[in-house]
Amino acid sequence: METPRTRYSGNATLNELLFFEKGAMSFLDKEIPPPVQAEILKAATSCTWLGRWKLLIITNKNQRVKVVKAWQEDLRRIGRLKDVDWIERWKVAPLFIAFCQPKDFKPFQWVPGDFARIGEIHEIGSAVRSIELKALEYGVGLHGPIMGLLMPEVNRGVRAALRIPEDYELVHFGIMGYPGEQVVQKFPDLKEMCYSDTWGQVG
Repeated sequence: METPRTRYSGNATLNELLFFEKGAMSFLDKEIPPPVQAEILKAATSCTWLGRWKLLIITNKNQRVKVVKAWQEDLRRIGRLKDVDWIERWKVAPLFIAFCQPKDFKPFQWVPGDFARIGEIHEIGSAVRSIELKALEYGVGLHGPIMGLLMPEVNRGVRAALRIPEDYELVHFGIMGYPGEQVVQKFPDLKEMCYSDTWGQVG
């Protein structure tokens, strides 16, 4: 069966994109053409109902290396030495994406700020998925979210390198590019994840 990796852009079916069989774990040292990158990133703008988030993209090679080195230093500080070597592969990835939102949220209409903040996290998730689907059309993979980078004790160096303001939190960090190595994805049966009519009842 053809996959988005072997098709020309725009020819992949929605089902192929949703259930893309292989995810990227490392990347080729190959830049994404600017028009393609612009199309991929533009997909995020379809998810701006609240629109309080900011997308920070890192494309400059020196800056990408600086970000990886900063995270490696923080990983060493907490004793995650194996991870330091593993993420070395990301220095060649052509695109990093970071979604940030304010730490403190004002109410949205009648919804308290704490719950508006949760709603904005859902919105960021939709924006990330939109970027990922558009990227797959062009054979570009996404590895993320990098959950460790969401932890304040691990992301201090990265936040400093990217100059993320203190009043913003990092909600998603992803690495993107043409896959150099892929791992097979296993999707669960819907019955493993879904209840019917009441909690705990399998349909």
